[in-house]
Amino acid sequence: MAVNLIILFGVLTGLAIGWIIYLILRKKTDEPERDERTEKVACKAAQSTIIVLMFLLAVIGWGDVLDLFKLETPMTVSLIFFVLLSSLIVFPRYYNLKKR
Repeated sequence: MAVNLIILFGVLTGLAIGWIIYLILRKKTDEPERDERTEKVACKAAQSTIIVLMFLLAVIGWGDVLDLFKLETPMTVSLIFFVLLSSLIVFPRYYNLKKR
């Protein structure tokens, strides 16, 4: 199994940049890391993420059953992963802004 070094370098660079951005943004916030409000927001965001993923899986499943569209396995996994990451980023921010 050969590893493409260019792709590996790109992935490692992206992870390093993401980690640096996370550390910088975490230090700039004045909110406590864990309190009752942040736990409620995280819980509500997790519930919303699960609902969105279940809806996406239902759409993919019924689209296949009704022959509306066909998705190959890599495309399905990529779509689910993208929606999961997007909702895990968007929902906590939305609920944090909503409560203020």
